[in-house]
Amino acid sequence: MNFLSVTNRHLAGITSILLLLSSCAGNAPENSSRKVRGENGYKSIDVEAFGEGTEIRSAGNILMENPGGLLEITMVDQANDSVLVVAVHGYESQGYEWVTGLKNLVEHYGSVFFFRYDWKSCPDDIARDLVSDILKAKREGGYKRVVIFGHSYGGVVVTFAASQLEKENAEIHIIAAPLSGFPKLLDNCDNMKYGDEDKLIYATWNASVKVIQYKTVHAQDGAFRDLASDPQEINLPFYQVEELPPTMDGHRLGHNWSVTWVLDKHIGKPHRY
Repeated sequence: MNFLSVTNRHLAGITSILLLLSSCAGNAPENSSRKVRGENGYKSIDVEAFGEGTEIRSAGNILMENPGGLLEITMVDQANDSVLVVAVHGYESQGYEWVTGLKNLVEHYGSVFFFRYDWKSCPDDIARDLVSDILKAKREGGYKRVVIFGHSYGGVVVTFAASQLEKENAEIHIIAAPLSGFPKLLDNCDNMKYGDEDKLIYATWNASVKVIQYKTVHAQDGAFRDLASDPQEINLPFYQVEELPPTMDGHRLGHNWSVTWVLDKHIGKPHRY
């Protein structure tokens, strides 16, 4: 296959960058037994199991110990509605970056799912599994619209999913994703194709699928700042492109906190700079 050219300037930062994109899922926390199979047939977890404050990393483990597929995030008196919401994690995520945003999403929407996948697989293959699960859940739940959030490598996955959704009424939010490609990350994906400037090629998606990209500040993102060029830069027919600020609530808005910023802004709960 044709891989992205890795310059000498890239090589110095690859090891530290991959470490920032990856982490171990950790051991199963004690309260993981709260996960049950819901009435709709999907594995589920009550949002109260996430806890507060310093328990955020344990909550992340709960998300990531799901073996694969859709995990429903529920809460007491949660009512189903017409929107199916799906969150897609990044490469070797610990899950904790999603906890705050997911808790707020569940208060806003009636049906929120976390999609767990094998990050050793190629993004287009993961996208096919994701779309298959989404369409199945949509049929069974009678949902009218789909909203998807993909972070980092998950953002690459959901961008490949865009064309596979065909004419679905869908909105895809891509957060801090290396859409142009990433050194070493796709080395085993022989079916990946590259175009101008060695940037990944994606199939065209239908106009009914609105794809929105959120880009972190290159120099502020710990996963990308050591790369000579910003892997978020790519020419695609996005519905909207938003540049995220360098800070959130007075702290650096980096690779992981971008998830909280985007999810909270989506439901009308923005943070200050």
